[in-house]
Amino acid sequence: MALSEIIIAITIHLLVPAMGVVVYVKLCRRLLAEGASPIFLAQLFLLFVCYGGALLVILTSLFWHWSGMASVGTFFLAILAPVLLFPVSLSLWKQRQRSLAHGLAWRACLGYYALLAALLFSTLLIRAAA
Repeated sequence: MALSEIIIAITIHLLVPAMGVVVYVKLCRRLLAEGASPIFLAQLFLLFVCYGGALLVILTSLFWHWSGMASVGTFFLAILAPVLLFPVSLSLWKQRQRSLAHGLAWRACLGYYALLAALLFSTLLIRAAA
């Protein structure tokens, strides 16, 4: 395996997830200091998992070799994540005026559905062109 492939693999599979965990922990500390509820932090965790997973699948498809784990991740992101985010979206919609963080999290839930639609549409276009 070439050095460039090792760097790509380490970046996609180790550095990107580690950076996501660091950002999530820092955000939780800040929000806890501001009085955020554990339920809201759990909702944010699900958002981080969904967006982080989408980023990993995109990076894998662009720069790495597709694998069974990438297929499992794609299944989760396309089938399970929208179902899991639906009650989160409803809950955050009711609380979107509570704080800036709640409003942004609600928009992020809606944005996930838009991202999913864009990725599925682009996949269909690529397949149609091939």
